[in-house]
Amino acid sequence: MTGAASAPASSGNLGPGFDTLALALDLRCSVTATPATLMTIEENGGSTELDEADMVARAVAAAVGRPMHLVIQSQIPQTRGLGSSSAVTAAAAAAAVRALGEEALQERVFEIVAELEGHSDNAAAAVYGGLVSTCGSAIRHLELDPSLIPIVAVPDFPLATDDARAALPATVALAAASRNIARTVFLVEGLRTGDPEAFAGAAGDELHESPRAPLSPVTGRLIAAAQDAGALHAAWSGAGPAALALATTETAADVAGAMQSLLSGGGEILTPQPDRRGLA
Repeated sequence: MTGAASAPASSGNLGPGFDTLALALDLRCSVTATPATLMTIEENGGSTELDEADMVARAVAAAVGRPMHLVIQSQIPQTRGLGSSSAVTAAAAAAAVRALGEEALQERVFEIVAELEGHSDNAAAAVYGGLVSTCGSAIRHLELDPSLIPIVAVPDFPLATDDARAALPATVALAAASRNIARTVFLVEGLRTGDPEAFAGAAGDELHESPRAPLSPVTGRLIAAAQDAGALHAAWSGAGPAALALATTETAADVAGAMQSLLSGGGEILTPQPDRRGLA
């Protein structure tokens, strides 16, 4: 018996919402699973080059406790800050469960992915879809103003999540933490209403973007270019190096053009819609 599942990309943090906010995007990773005697993975028609291959195997082991042959087809750029690991582990775990004729419960798949990731924001977006906030295992869907148009600039080089995590300080100043809390409150209100003044109060981040800036200087330049072109909000997408901008119908073309010009052929611009399905 073969089981199948898919899960969306996601943009985590969204600026100041470090490890607590994520938006699912409709680039999807699809996985089929078949019971096997050895764990094997094919990716996009060939042998796997997935950076997350070990994590995928661990997800399957946690979900069903036996080997599977997996076939992965993914639209999500890897190691670029778009939640590729959460999407593939969620889809692999669910497909493996379905290959045994069982129901893939969202709660269990989320638990597996969050434990493997070590944080729950991308895991929640991959499994439940939409704009989500997490606090440990607690999840809340947040409102997202339908006028907001996501634009993602993806540089053509990877940035490993482990390297991005290693750049973060062990402690932060109380004043910086307080400023980030205020930014996050303004960000949630901006996402809910599309209010430019709320987004203005959400700009910047001192917990993860500032420490990671030397790892990918182009990400900061992409954010600045998007803001100068009229984006309501722009931030690192997850651990980067991709940058996410939120625009409106009136500004989307200018924002995408500004980010594309800055990439100068060294990457691509994606315009995914928010994904509300999650795990399917």
